[in-house]
Amino acid sequence: MGGDANPHSGFIQNVRYSDESSLNTLDLYIPDAAAARDSRKVWIVFIHGGAWRDPAINASTFTRTQNTLLGSGCAKQVAGYASLNYRLSPYPAHPTDPSNPSDPSRNAKHPDHINDILAALLYLQEAYQFEDRYVLAGHSCGATLAFQVAAKRYWGSQYEATFALELNVVPPLAILGLEGLYDLPALVKYHDREPIYAQIVENAFGSAASWQGVSPASADYKDSWQEGTLVVLAHSREDELVEWQQVELMEAALIGQGWQKHDDAQRRVRVMELRGTHDSVWKENTEVARALEWTIQQIVGHL
Repeated sequence: MGGDANPHSGFIQNVRYSDESSLNTLDLYIPDAAAARDSRKVWIVFIHGGAWRDPAINASTFTRTQNTLLGSGCAKQVAGYASLNYRLSPYPAHPTDPSNPSDPSRNAKHPDHINDILAALLYLQEAYQFEDRYVLAGHSCGATLAFQVAAKRYWGSQYEATFALELNVVPPLAILGLEGLYDLPALVKYHDREPIYAQIVENAFGSAASWQGVSPASADYKDSWQEGTLVVLAHSREDELVEWQQVELMEAALIGQGWQKHDDAQRRVRVMELRGTHDSVWKENTEVARALEWTIQQIVGHL
């Protein structure tokens, strides 16, 4: 394990959290080493998107948002920032960086992706003891992975063969889903005239028989995510790749389990409307930063 600098302060890239592959790394920024374990501050952990397969979208996509947050009003409330890489599913047709069948970092199949995210979180929690004191944010399929973290206890009991669970990983206080994929069968059905959607989901999860079972909108969070206090579903109506219906399905699933919309609810769900196309939301960074800043402001009162 390790990176290219002291992992206790400053910006460190390519910190290795497991030895599964060359992609089992994370980027880390600790503004103040003395405050890294401050119980009055939160951590931000980001999971990139890219359809579980795109090598051009990685942990570094969070850097601009991170820099924006460092100059924001919430900066003093953040103990540390982490952005996670994870093994990717095959993409032999990628135009500039096709996958090789012999590369373990580019031939992942569920549950490899989520197991990597859990391993990265365990590494961070053991190093910095922040337990549930973090916001887990994910873009696109990264949002899928974020909710799979929250549902790990549920899936561990319902689908015993699905996860090699890191049982010691503590789920977060809050999840921020950005342009997220929450109901995989509905996503594929909505785009039934675009076969690439079914191909992407099958590439990551296998046959269609498994898609509903691993979808965040199908999980039961009542017992599996007792730490959870806030879900923010942030989405743009200008998203040309993922329809607003995904937000509606996830919100309905949470409300059906007792999550509420009003500000003083113990377990609250909030829909936040963003601006921009699917990828411009993170490329231009201000919208992701705005959503994260709002989320942090909401949960600091729970510390």
